[in-house]
Amino acid sequence: MHRALLVLICLGIALLPGCAIHRSVTRAAAEKRNREKEARAAAEEWLNLIDKTDYASAYAAEPPRLRAATTEEQFVRSMQSRRQPFGRIFSRNFIGAAYTRKLTSAPDGNYESILFKTSFENKKLAAERVILSRESNGWKVVDYRVY
Repeated sequence: MHRALLVLICLGIALLPGCAIHRSVTRAAAEKRNREKEARAAAEEWLNLIDKTDYASAYAAEPPRLRAATTEEQFVRSMQSRRQPFGRIFSRNFIGAAYTRKLTSAPDGNYESILFKTSFENKKLAAERVILSRESNGWKVVDYRVY
């Protein structure tokens, strides 16, 4: 009886680190889902401005460091040449997200790349990539590409 109790105690002690690892992995997965959800919502909100051709509001939503590098007029011209040729949006479906701390030509930070499969009036099958940076006041778009 004492031997069985000793074996159970030893098993319990041996399994404790596994429980801690499981909690850590579970917490990390929950944090990842939450980060992706927040970034995706910010990306979709920004894309809605682009879809409505409200480029001035989209520009105002960018981080100050990007607005310091370009004027609103330059941003509007850029969006008109990049996005308007595709025409009206028909559908947009989330494909996935990827997190990184480094981007080319950008300071180290917290970045989330969100990818969408999109159908436009003039391009039935396209992809949109929105890269966001975690700023003090939430996720802000720092790059947009449509392919």
